[in-house]
Amino acid sequence: MQLGGLNSMLCVEHSPSLPHVSKAPTIILEMDVSHGSPGQSDIPSIAVVVSSRHWPLISRYRASVRTQSPKVELIDSLFKKVSDTEDEGIMRELLLDFYTSSAKRKPDQIIIFRDSVSESQFNQVLNIELDQIIELQYVEVLPKKVVDILKEIR
Repeated sequence: MQLGGLNSMLCVEHSPSLPHVSKAPTIILEMDVSHGSPGQSDIPSIAVVVSSRHWPLISRYRASVRTQSPKVELIDSLFKKVSDTEDEGIMRELLLDFYTSSAKRKPDQIIIFRDSVSESQFNQVLNIELDQIIELQYVEVLPKKVVDILKEIR
C-alpha cells in the first residue's frame, strides 16, 4: 500500500449499489487524535486524517499526520494559513490528492467520520474543525456548493 498498490477492492465498487458515493464525487474522511500515556503530559498528541482517493473507488486511501499540543483532542491543523494564498493544512493536502487522483474532480460531497470525541466536546470540536474546513474556500480547494452545505451544518 505504501507504493500506491491496491491490495483488494470491494465488490460494491463495481456496481451502483452505493449511489450517494458513486454518482457524485465524494471524499470520505476519518479523523482521530492519539495521545501519550496517562501521566505523560509532555508527549505531543498525533492528529491523523485518512481520506479516500481515486473516486469512484472507495478502497483507496491516503493518510496525513501532524503532531500537536499534548492532550488536545481538537485537530488544529486542518487549515493552516501561512500567507494570503497559501495553506499547509491537512485538508488542503488531502483534497488536492483527491483532485489529482480522481481525474481532476473536486468533491461534491464530504463524508466525515470523527473518532474519539466525548459528548461534552462534540459541539466544540464540530464547530471549530468545521470552521477550519470552511476556510478552504478562500484557497479555492472546495467548490462553493460544498462550503454552503458545511455552513448549514454549523
